[in-house]
Amino acid sequence: MKVIVTGSNGFVGGYLASELVRGGHEVLEVDLAATARPDRTGSAPGCSYRQCDLTDEQSVLSLIGEEMPGGIIHLAAQSSAARSFDDPVGTYRANILGALNLFEADKNAKTKARILITGSCDEYGVRRPEEMPLGEDSPIEPVSPYASSKAAQNLLAMQYFRAFGTRVVLTRSFSHTGAGQPDRFVLPAFARQCAAIAAGSAEPVVKTGNTGVVRDFLDVRDVVRAYRLLLEKGVEGRVYNVCSGNGLALGEALDSLIAMTGTDVRKEVDPALARPVDVPVLTGDNCRLAKDTGWEVQIGRERMLGDLFDWWLSRSAAE
Repeated sequence: MKVIVTGSNGFVGGYLASELVRGGHEVLEVDLAATARPDRTGSAPGCSYRQCDLTDEQSVLSLIGEEMPGGIIHLAAQSSAARSFDDPVGTYRANILGALNLFEADKNAKTKARILITGSCDEYGVRRPEEMPLGEDSPIEPVSPYASSKAAQNLLAMQYFRAFGTRVVLTRSFSHTGAGQPDRFVLPAFARQCAAIAAGSAEPVVKTGNTGVVRDFLDVRDVVRAYRLLLEKGVEGRVYNVCSGNGLALGEALDSLIAMTGTDVRKEVDPALARPVDVPVLTGDNCRLAKDTGWEVQIGRERMLGDLFDWWLSRSAAE
């Protein structure tokens, strides 16, 4: 199957392209930049690349009409909840208009591609700890512009599914991390600081925000395997949690990374790192994903954190 991966230059894109190639698919990577990023972690050799601004209707019509893909995995997004508070307009434009143009292009070109829309667990909003783990039927109550834009994107997808038969499969993806993720996200931020301490290039102090929150983390390699399986086997019109099913407190993750430094490290709270609104506990139920696709977690949290630390350590050593 020819599969278009939008937002291919982002953190997940290279891993996903590699996973799809291993699965026997032909991959067209699509992003805003003129060329594919050569420095992406996990990038697959042999994939073709095409530049496209998904917020430009005509560009998307040309892309879909000329390429006629059998599948689309839509990663392109403004993906930071924290950043969305600073730029809500840009967040809504990127996350809703891009998806709308894909649905319209698929409808007008009559490609009938299977389209995987990657949503977010942030759509669930603030839930009580006793509600965990959250199933796909849990209420949607977003508290950030990012979360509400993703909820709107999924509602839009379901409208096209019901009205036009657009072949959508939806995810609510929980937190994920891995080598190459930018350090504006929490675990890479911790890993970068700890790696610099271990390399002797920084004082033994880690700046943190609120480390009391609990999140459901997956390694990005498990996430892209779920995306491939959902594109191949997911039930159209159905939402899937992509998650581990287990919570990890940020403080616990930080302690594990600090232990890898082999030295005493002081934690220092930086108020600038706190979000205006934060969800204290967020974990998911992955039974639907496992049942429909056979997916299961393969990379545990210790390996996930260890690989993340090692990647940042290698960068610290090279600087």
